[in-house]
Amino acid sequence: MKIALTNQPEMKPLLLLKQLAKNPWFGAVASLAIIIPSLYIILDDVTVLRKEYILLLISFPIYLKSLKKIFDEILDAPEDNL
Repeated sequence: MKIALTNQPEMKPLLLLKQLAKNPWFGAVASLAIIIPSLYIILDDVTVLRKEYILLLISFPIYLKSLKKIFDEILDAPEDNL
């Protein structure tokens, strides 16, 4: 039995999704893409319970976690540029 060491074409989208999931910039942009329209809809009429409240509950912690990861990377970067 021979083991293939080459990347199979059907695995490339999975590898791309894994890289995007680990990228904090993608998480921040994606969560902002959900937060901003949701706030626009919610502020139209605050008294009505909408699905956008649930979207905010999910996307806001993702946004904060992504920002924390971005700032941690900035603070942990070596200061060789000075």
